[in-house]
Amino acid sequence: MTSRERRVDETQIQGQDQDQSRTVVFDRDEYTCQHCGQAGEDTSLRARSVDDVAAAGTGTDHNTPPESGHSSTFATVCVSCAAILDGETAIKPEELEELEGAEGAERFQGTDEPTDADAGATTTSEQLFTLVRETTQKQGETVSDVASFASLTTTLPAKIADAGVANNERKESNESNPTTALAETAQEFVATRRSLLLAIASVDQRLTRLDELEYDAPAATDDTRPGELTPALAAFLETATELQETLRELVSLAEQVTAGLGRCHGCFGGLSESEIPATPTACPTCGRTSAETSKWQQSGADSPTVDFERLFSAINETLQEASATTERLTDRTTALATELVEAQ
Repeated sequence: MTSRERRVDETQIQGQDQDQSRTVVFDRDEYTCQHCGQAGEDTSLRARSVDDVAAAGTGTDHNTPPESGHSSTFATVCVSCAAILDGETAIKPEELEELEGAEGAERFQGTDEPTDADAGATTTSEQLFTLVRETTQKQGETVSDVASFASLTTTLPAKIADAGVANNERKESNESNPTTALAETAQEFVATRRSLLLAIASVDQRLTRLDELEYDAPAATDDTRPGELTPALAAFLETATELQETLRELVSLAEQVTAGLGRCHGCFGGLSESEIPATPTACPTCGRTSAETSKWQQSGADSPTVDFERLFSAINETLQEASATTERLTDRTTALATELVEAQ
């Protein structure tokens, strides 16, 4: 563990000056947005509470962290991504007009610029096509990242067990305790979780904006009045929203794995100095409440023990569910794209 990582791990937001608090978070994240990967200066960055994002998708004031809270609670985001997460920014009508040409569409493809219309403006089929494409791309990236996160989670029990054996061997030989593979995995887990919560919340906001757009429906859909969702668009939004719920469930299952290991899902600190808690417990390091694991407790055990085989099976089943939903979403996206192209 580097001196920077150690300093961030041990430093809490509580009791610090707000500017110093932001610096701690930015320093840990190397002044890089944890959603889009863009580097910036402190004036163009925000320290955002990821747990508020997970709970509600929005927050109150993300310009600086509150006066209390552990650094692991916050992630660095740029101004553009903060606006997307808050659902506050809309493209001006003249900017939407640029989407009608290929050059304008290319400008917005693969960026994190918000791409919804001002309230009351009508979105054309061509503009909506670009918005759907961008949202689908972002959600697809998130699905892949969540799957990798789930795979990382299943390695935690073995790595914690190996770390315990190695630690005992070092104690017996009076060796120092260098950085272990577990420490690196723990750092990867908490950082990935923060990024995933931001990504999921970002797609949520994009879907919300798509749902609220005034869409100039194709003439072929005679049963759809102006301003209403066409059946193809409604089916796309329904399936994409269902996939979002599955992704959140996968993150939740990962948090239950860490709780079953006696670790905090937010900072990976120990929840107890003795036995693994049987009920949700406040982390003594960051203050988060651990996930509920009673559903996964092994029956007949003398002490609280999680049946990881059964829990991992649930993770695999949820991954399969996400895959099936993704396939259905692909079909519905294709149907919507066909409708939008024909309407242009």
